[in-house]
Amino acid sequence: MQFEFSLPATIRFGRKVRFELNALLPSGAVLVLTGNHALEFLQREKSALFGARPVEFLAGIPPEVPIDFVDAARQKARELGACAIVGVGGGSAIDAAKAVAALADENFPTADYFYLKRMASPRRVTFAALPTTAGTGAEVTANAVLHDAATQIKQSLRTPDMAAQIALIDPELAEDAPFGVMAASGMDALTQAIESFTSLRANDLTRQIAAAAAKDLLTHLVAACRHERVAVDAVCRASMLTGIAFSTSGLGAVHGLAHPLGCVKSVSHGVACAVLLGAVLKNNASRVPEIYRALSAALGYADAGSFFADVATLREKLGIAAKFDFALTVSERDFIVSHSRSGSMKCNPVAYSDGELGAILDQVCR
Repeated sequence: MQFEFSLPATIRFGRKVRFELNALLPSGAVLVLTGNHALEFLQREKSALFGARPVEFLAGIPPEVPIDFVDAARQKARELGACAIVGVGGGSAIDAAKAVAALADENFPTADYFYLKRMASPRRVTFAALPTTAGTGAEVTANAVLHDAATQIKQSLRTPDMAAQIALIDPELAEDAPFGVMAASGMDALTQAIESFTSLRANDLTRQIAAAAAKDLLTHLVAACRHERVAVDAVCRASMLTGIAFSTSGLGAVHGLAHPLGCVKSVSHGVACAVLLGAVLKNNASRVPEIYRALSAALGYADAGSFFADVATLREKLGIAAKFDFALTVSERDFIVSHSRSGSMKCNPVAYSDGELGAILDQVCR
């Protein structure tokens, strides 16, 4: 057996670890990319987090990070002379910061790297990530999911050294997230754990990590949405673990479909995963039941049916519907299917035809 992990050089987990940031960063100016929700606390804690160094905040990052936004932020980093880029927020803020840090010293548009026309040089600025949601695991992954509004394509940007040098996972930053945000991001994390376990690229170690994360999410997610301290800590830890696992294993058909569907219908990624998950589990398990028996056993279930039922019950408790409240046009369905053949889809334990993927989409739409 052979496998490899590529993780941040420094991972700190625990309450208050965010205050270690200033000591871990090199001296010099910092550009912080963040969501609007996190901006208030960043401004309030600016001196404790960054000391007296020059700091600029760039907020208002869209849920689907446009490549044009990355271009503008790269220019801001150059004007500031930033020695470090810090992403604070959910997956979008952290992915945007990853891309800016990776391309800060490059001379060509982000689109050139997004479409693999060019390869980036090794990163020269420090990149740090502080998540404020518990879902994507973006703080420990080595890719940035971006969106080209002109083509409606959403895919990962990858460069040789995109993983953060510093990842600080402080559950205090996530514990006041609105119920719906924690629910959707937590279902994204649960999907990541399940798909990491069942991926064609999984190994014994990634399966152990993924199973541990899935157990915590199934047990604690509802309580975390209600801001219970122990549960929030468990869900934040589980989210980080899913990122560690799928960085090596890859994901599956849920994520393959969720990315283009989110672009076409403006559905939040976590909700898209939550709704697609049940249908993909059912279809996958009908073809490769053995991997879902193994997953169910690892989670302490007697059979896969009981596990699937608990996943559906969790989704219901979180107030997420079993189906989307829209129908897809033929052209929308064709676009989603044709743009679902990502690295995630290639890791799915079942290879689906276009017609079969279209049928799965029909199962989850009104």
